[in-house]
Amino acid sequence: MTTLAKPTASPAPGPIARLGLAWQGISPRERRLVLAAGVVVLVGLVVSLLDWSRSERGRLARSLPRAEAQLELVQEAATELTRLRGQTAPQRAAGPALLEAAQASAKSRGLGLALQASGDGLQIKGQASLDAFVDWLAALQRDQGLRVQRLEIQGQSGGASIDAVLVKNDG
Repeated sequence: MTTLAKPTASPAPGPIARLGLAWQGISPRERRLVLAAGVVVLVGLVVSLLDWSRSERGRLARSLPRAEAQLELVQEAATELTRLRGQTAPQRAAGPALLEAAQASAKSRGLGLALQASGDGLQIKGQASLDAFVDWLAALQRDQGLRVQRLEIQGQSGGASIDAVLVKNDG
C-alpha cells in the first residue's frame, strides 16, 4: 500500500502577523513618527469624548426639570383617574323623574322654559338668556345624560326664543 504525501502549504499570515512584519520593516525614526501620530489621534479621541460627555450632561441638566414636571403631572392624572374609577356613576333620572329634575333645574336657573316629556327625552320651548340656557344644557348633559337632538334659537332683544328636543345619550 502506498501513501501519497500531500504537499503542505504554509498558511498565510494573519493581519496581526502582517502588522508585526510591517512594523519590523520600518526604521526606528518612522516608528517614532507612527507612535507620535497614534498618540495625537488618541488624545483627539479622548478630548472629543470628554466634550461630547460635557455637552450631553448639560442637555440632560436642562431637560431633567421638564421631565420631572411631566412626571408629576402624569402621577397627578393617574391619582385622579384612580379616584374617578372608584366612584360609581350617578343615578340618572328617567321618565317623570327626569322631567321633574329638568324642570327644577330650569326653575332654579331662572329660565322661562316649558318642558314636556317626549319618548326618551324632553321637548323644550320658551324664552331665556342664551348664556344661561347653554349652561343649563351642559348641566343636563353632565348630570342626566341628555344630548341635543334638535335645537332652534331665534335671537330677540334681551334673550332668545328656544325650541329644542333633548334625548338620552346612548354612550
